[in-house]
Amino acid sequence: MELTTAKTAGFCFGVTRAVDLCLDTAKKYHGCRTIGPIIHNSNVVEWLRDQGAVPVNSLEELKPENVAVIRSHGITADDRNRLDAIGCRIVDATCPFVSRIHDIVGRESQEGRLVLIIGEEEHPEVQGIASRCSPCLVAENPEKMLTVLNREGISREDPISLVSQTTGNKKNYEKCGEILNSLFTNAKIFDTICLTTSMRQKEAAELSSVSDAMIVIGGRGSANTLRLADICRQYCSRVFMVESAQELDLTKFSPTDRVGVTAGASTPSWIIKEVNQTMSEEIKETIAEVAAEAVEAAAETESFEELVEKSIKTLHNGEKVIGIVAAITPTEVTVDLGTKHAGYIPVSELSADPNAKAEDIVKVGDEV
Repeated sequence: MELTTAKTAGFCFGVTRAVDLCLDTAKKYHGCRTIGPIIHNSNVVEWLRDQGAVPVNSLEELKPENVAVIRSHGITADDRNRLDAIGCRIVDATCPFVSRIHDIVGRESQEGRLVLIIGEEEHPEVQGIASRCSPCLVAENPEKMLTVLNREGISREDPISLVSQTTGNKKNYEKCGEILNSLFTNAKIFDTICLTTSMRQKEAAELSSVSDAMIVIGGRGSANTLRLADICRQYCSRVFMVESAQELDLTKFSPTDRVGVTAGASTPSWIIKEVNQTMSEEIKETIAEVAAEAVEAAAETESFEELVEKSIKTLHNGEKVIGIVAAITPTEVTVDLGTKHAGYIPVSELSADPNAKAEDIVKVGDEV
């Protein structure tokens, strides 16, 4: 089995910033409250709860003495005003790319332009964007966009500005822009999809097109993770979405599979590592099973235990060994050592250059 992990898998800048702000705030003030889940990942939310960052479902749960952290998706303008009125200390962890959209739609609305948002109407990010402009329309895809525009009877000469949810599907949004430009004489299209999101979607498409199976890691409430899974399904018939390694069904994979792994922007590195470790263990077990079948077929005098002992090495501290690169992530390289557990090499140990990238130094299958 061949395992390849996407380079862009895992936390994006906005999520990393939000989690760090939340953790620092909880430590500094001996606890805090987050307006809803700080990000859409239950594992991270529960971990932060243990550190003292407790989500609240309603602003009514807040008191003036609380410290409130605004989630990465942002909140509506009305909720921000209500939060200010409560009088508690506020830490704004809204993703800067989301805040930029708030500024864009506010300015466009003030200039008398109709704002059209491509995104999920019930998503908190979209609700926050929509609350900062009027008039405003929301549609999820090109087909629904046309339905909404026809229903509202928008004139071809009306000034209209298009923005997207930061985690939107880039191809979907580009199609919306093409249609809008063909229908309206005064349309403005803003590039508001996060660059990391675009790169992650592009890599997911490329990886799934050469894989027999794809594992997409992320919360089921994460919009960008769901989109990743949808993109992968366009190129690969076997796509498995999991929130953690415990949800992997190893019976769904075969020894000859080429398996790709990607993860949404709210998925921490430790969960990606656990999934890779679990799949690596499956590869080791497959090797052992193949060895057992070879023993039976050849009817050799060596026992199965002796064969396994020869194929599974025992390592000792300080020993120099040769390993095979099994997977590459932005922060480390996973190495098959021929032992029960894989080895991990941080990028900092591959090169003294702080700007070096692991994929430029080694490739999957290299000996190190």
